[in-house]
Parts: sequence; structure tokens; C-alpha cells
Amino acid sequence: MKFALHTLLLTLALALVQPSAHAGNDVWLDGLSITVGASEHPESTDIYRIGMQKKWRRSWFKGGAWYLGGYWDTELARMQADVGATKKVYAVSLTPVLRYQRDAHISSGVTPFAEAGLGLHLLSENELGNNNLSTTYQFGSLLGLGVGFGEKGQYELSYRFTHISNADIKEPNDSLDLHLVKLGYNFN
Repeated sequence: MKFALHTLLLTLALALVQPSAHAGNDVWLDGLSITVGASEHPESTDIYRIGMQKKWRRSWFKGGAWYLGGYWDTELARMQADVGATKKVYAVSLTPVLRYQRDAHISSGVTPFAEAGLGLHLLSENELGNNNLSTTYQFGSLLGLGVGFGEKGQYELSYRFTHISNADIKEPNDSLDLHLVKLGYNFN
């Protein structure tokens, strides 16, 4: 499992520096992000993520200043607990995210947004700190609020609440509740 995660990390790093990802209209990568956060449990779990985003080419309700769109969010995470036998866990996630936002072209580059998503997480271990997650396969739901800024709204700063659990597929199901701050950059 560790070899697979190291391979994914290397692939992600190469994708981040690939110059062709920034040019043209038909790119497979629209944005990059870094995220930091912590759990709300008394035994703190810190989380660090790097991510890639690919916008959906479809949006809805685009008649006024606000519209509904979305993107694919792929992230590689490192979670670290203060206690327990397993103190480090690595994770890969894929989450489709729906976003309701203001149109950057008519709002001087300031674009508030709200977003929600439900995705899949693959963890390197099924325990983290004092949490027994039972399976390495987890579901993650998120709710977030943020603002895009810059000339074209290319920068983003957001708060996310994320709940990770195995949806009671197997017991025990000690879930993780995380508070995250995300900083992103959009190429388009």
C-alpha cells in the first residue's frame, strides 16, 4: 500500500509541474489547492492535503449573477494523530463537488460560493490515533463556504467541514470530523 501511495504522490507532483496543464482550453487540470486542518476530537488529528481540480463543463441556472456548477476534486492527504499506535495515515480521495457561486465576470473578481460533495477516500491504514475506522475504504462528505478573488476569481479561500466514515459497512465506525481551510488557484 505504501508503494502505491508513493507512486500516486510522484504522479501528482509531476502533474503539478507539467507546463501543458496551463495552456489551451481542453486541459485535464483546471486548478490546484493546498488544505490544512484538524479534527474536532480532544486527541488532535492534523491533516495536510494537496489537490487537483477539474471543472465540469456544464452549469445550471446561469441566467443571472449566480449559477450552479461543479468540479472533480482529487486530493492526496497526510493525517497525523497525537496519540495511539498508528499516528500517520495517508489517503487519496476523489469527490464530485457541487458549487453555487456568483459569476466572477460580473462581480469585479470577488465570487462568494457554497459547496457540497460526497466522495470516496482510500486510506493507508484503518486506524488513526484512537479512532478505529475498520476499513481503509471510506466515504467523505463536505460542506464549505468560501470566496474567490483576483482579476478573474482565480484565487480561492474556503472553510470546509468534512466527515469521513465507512457508512457503517463494518463496525466499529469511529468517524473523523475535520475542520479545514483550503487555498486554491484556478488556471481558467
